[in-house]
Amino acid sequence: MRRLHQAIGSGRAPGGVAALVALAGLVFAAGQAGAAPRLTARAALVMDAASGETIWARNPDDPLPPASTTKILTAILALESGRLDERFAVSEFAAETAPSKINLRPGQRMQLRDLVYAVLLNSANDAAEVVAEGLAGSQAAFAARMNEKARAIGATHTHFANPHGLTASGHVASARDLALIFRYGMRLPLFREMLETRRVEVPLEGTGIHLVSLHSHNRLLTGYSYPVIGKTGYTRPARRCFVGAATHDGREIIIALLGASDLWGDARRLFAYGFGAAAERPSVVMAGMLPMPSVLARRAAPEEDDDAAEARAVSRFAVQLGPYPTRRSARAVRARLARRGYTAMLTGRTLRLGSFSSEGRARRLAGRLRLTGYRPIVVGLPEG
Repeated sequence: MRRLHQAIGSGRAPGGVAALVALAGLVFAAGQAGAAPRLTARAALVMDAASGETIWARNPDDPLPPASTTKILTAILALESGRLDERFAVSEFAAETAPSKINLRPGQRMQLRDLVYAVLLNSANDAAEVVAEGLAGSQAAFAARMNEKARAIGATHTHFANPHGLTASGHVASARDLALIFRYGMRLPLFREMLETRRVEVPLEGTGIHLVSLHSHNRLLTGYSYPVIGKTGYTRPARRCFVGAATHDGREIIIALLGASDLWGDARRLFAYGFGAAAERPSVVMAGMLPMPSVLARRAAPEEDDDAAEARAVSRFAVQLGPYPTRRSARAVRARLARRGYTAMLTGRTLRLGSFSSEGRARRLAGRLRLTGYRPIVVGLPEG
């Protein structure tokens, strides 16, 4: 990409690249529409949640200490374990994990579902350790699972050594990787539900059963222009960190911040910039359009001029879900949709619903799907 920018700037862009210039302008025009946000963070990224495209970034691939944003992946592994109703025992090692904790004691037991609430809302390190030991037997074994899952999601500049994010040698993540992991987590309905929770009481078993009060550390969950779900983090080496998402005017964006001193100010500036940039972007995505990295990968053998493809007239509109991690997971979603009375066509790892003559009808279907936890986008179907 740097070479492409240099070639464009010098007026020596090769003919094979010429078609990409307009497309690059389309993808990044929004990010150039206004002045870049002024931040205190060492690294930051704004991502379109539907497409996964980067809207704006600063040092997005720098591996930095992520503090408790680590717990996003801890929660994902727990939510996908199929063991949410099991009760896990607190070990002495877990009980001694400090400093952010809900003061669990050795021998107490808590349901995994409730432990995840404690991990995401209170950022409880002791609860995160119980999750790790309960699911994998040890911190090291769980960290290995975390790294395997991170690679599967596409996080390539990340390495986890523990489930909570306390400072450890080699425990790092990049802003881009954390945004990718968070985007993956948002596909899990319970992940969203938990992060949307302000306060909750959960039972803890000991000599008896008593309730533990949990509350979110996310200051932007309420009282902001739009509700923001997300996970905070702080250690001295990492400074202040945050990964979160918000929806405005039918668009959802994800932000990731690492190493900030003015965390909430930075977060507000990124959301304001991201939604301002999104407003400049096309409201309908052409079906089959590739994110910029994929387009660049095809540069050597461009069977079709991307400018020409994007310019083809839109005659119909549809609603798209995905792409999902695998075709199998896409088929599972299609089966769930069928039980709700929706017919979806499987194309690769994406699902497409409907064929409408107006964008408005497609958007109404997308709105209904969004209310049930899906993240649809409206796509234009070209003629021919």
